[in-house]
Amino acid sequence: MIPPVTGLPRLAIIGAGLSGLTLASELDGFAEVTVFDKSPRVGGRIATRLGEDFQFDYGAQFLTARSVVFRNYLKPLIAAGHMAEWRPRVITLGGDDKPYRRDWFEPHYVAVPGMNTLCQLAAEGKNLILDTAIESLEKTIAGWILQDHSGACHGPFDWAACAMPAPQVGALLPPSFTGYEQVCGTTMLGCYSLLLGFAEPLQSLWQAAVVKHSPIGWLAFESSRPGRAGGCGLLVQSTNTWAEQHLDDDSRQVQQTLWHELERLMAKTLPEPKYSRLHRWRYANTALTPKATDRAIPEVSPEAECLMDEQLQLGVCGDWLLGGRVESAYLSGLALATELKQRF
Repeated sequence: MIPPVTGLPRLAIIGAGLSGLTLASELDGFAEVTVFDKSPRVGGRIATRLGEDFQFDYGAQFLTARSVVFRNYLKPLIAAGHMAEWRPRVITLGGDDKPYRRDWFEPHYVAVPGMNTLCQLAAEGKNLILDTAIESLEKTIAGWILQDHSGACHGPFDWAACAMPAPQVGALLPPSFTGYEQVCGTTMLGCYSLLLGFAEPLQSLWQAAVVKHSPIGWLAFESSRPGRAGGCGLLVQSTNTWAEQHLDDDSRQVQQTLWHELERLMAKTLPEPKYSRLHRWRYANTALTPKATDRAIPEVSPEAECLMDEQLQLGVCGDWLLGGRVESAYLSGLALATELKQRF
């Protein structure tokens, strides 16, 4: 595939999550952008699945907005009804203590009708090539050539940007890239999401739960989220630590372990689900390193919102650079766009 000639710099973005889509949106009018993704749909870990009569946000469950720039980005989406505040009854489960209420001290938002709506809106009008895994980058005299899983080549492009989890970025970058060691030195952790749909509503005093001292880290009834349709869906997400220890286990064993733990936490035998599906996220979150202050901080410096090598004409962005939140994805893509605008 050869990108069209418009007189603007040609940019390939690998990764159609919020970071890559933000980068593409911000460069509208500054570059001829093509966005690639290995998935048949945009969004990455901001993912929504429909199964029979059930709907699940089985990646990012919600987002918060702590920066002025991200709050401003969300304002028109909220006004248009594409985002809404989620106010569930949240408790803490697990351990020897009795369950107790957990208050949220900042707004938590969800996209409507599903979390993936956020990325679908960001993708509107973009030049997308989906279901195409880019396996190599080669810098030629003409520019960057991208080769996909089928052996087809795309390009040439003047610039390329990687907007994927750090291990996937490291597999594509040349060792000469400024920041290569930083990328390859970033550890990302996995997570399991168990999607359960029940024929009848489950009786519960809570709508979402943070779980302690358990393979399960988070529980949420999907119907408690604004604008959701469908039956009684319960999302069960493992902790990153437990998932890392069981990433290559048989999926049936993983699902059985999470099911038994769910019954223990809810202190009752649950009915057979009408719908059940397990999803493994190999790169779900950035690893945290405990420092002398006993406060966990990201391995990658939070000042490094993006990475760029001007000589190679190659950039990197992603939520993992800023700790793994949805807002982090937006800010990293925005930061790289700002850097590139100064060079186009």
